[in-house]
Amino acid sequence: MINMAPKESNNYSAPMVYKSFAILKEIAKAQGTLGVSDISRQLNFNKSTVYGVTQAFLDLGVLRQDESNKKFRLGPALIQLSNQSLASVSLRSIARPYMIQLAHDFAETVFLGRFDEDGLTIIEKAESSSELKISAPIGTRLPFFAGSSAKTFLANLEDDAQKRIIMERGLPKFTEKTITNVDEYLIELQKVRQQGYATDFQEYLHGVNAVSVALLDKSGLFLASIYIVGFSNSFTGDKMQLAAEVAKNFSKEITEFVG
Repeated sequence: MINMAPKESNNYSAPMVYKSFAILKEIAKAQGTLGVSDISRQLNFNKSTVYGVTQAFLDLGVLRQDESNKKFRLGPALIQLSNQSLASVSLRSIARPYMIQLAHDFAETVFLGRFDEDGLTIIEKAESSSELKISAPIGTRLPFFAGSSAKTFLANLEDDAQKRIIMERGLPKFTEKTITNVDEYLIELQKVRQQGYATDFQEYLHGVNAVSVALLDKSGLFLASIYIVGFSNSFTGDKMQLAAEVAKNFSKEITEFVG
């Protein structure tokens, strides 16, 4: 099994993060609002610590403060994150049966990824049943321009937005097959628009090919990318094209469910 996740260290110790989360949980479970003294007493935290954390959360919109008593309740930023999380769960549950079918039919691993300004996050997967396969855990973050999924995302943007993002970020070289010329990459995005799917021939990882399709809502807004990943000696031309066409049809069905 080949793991496509970037290597990271988990040897971190950040006590303030744990204290911040404890403060947030305490406010969330309160019947009404809580002040600095309330939180300090209930958690046995220093008041200055509680004050600093709550002020930071106020600045971020994670908390709101009642002007009459200076006590706190959950803010809009946290509620927005919760709603996004629920939407992600819904999309995952809808897409997963289709992903399992793709993984079964083509004997390759299928990922569901969501984009933000920093890159792609894997939010669901359906692994190939083969012993030798591509794998990465849910939650894995990939670089913005990694492979075919970035192409499906960018192809759904206006031309000006595509160029601005590419010029601001630059096109990093992952392998000798990575497209790093801006004009060539823009031509590739036009091709993705025309055919409805993107390809990656060892452009992100040596020996790994992929195809991707976009998942859109009914208004045409990009939601996520389904991408099928396999070894370059077996996941090639005709098989990739067929997988892409099937995935395109599945993506249209998923759109009908997600609204």
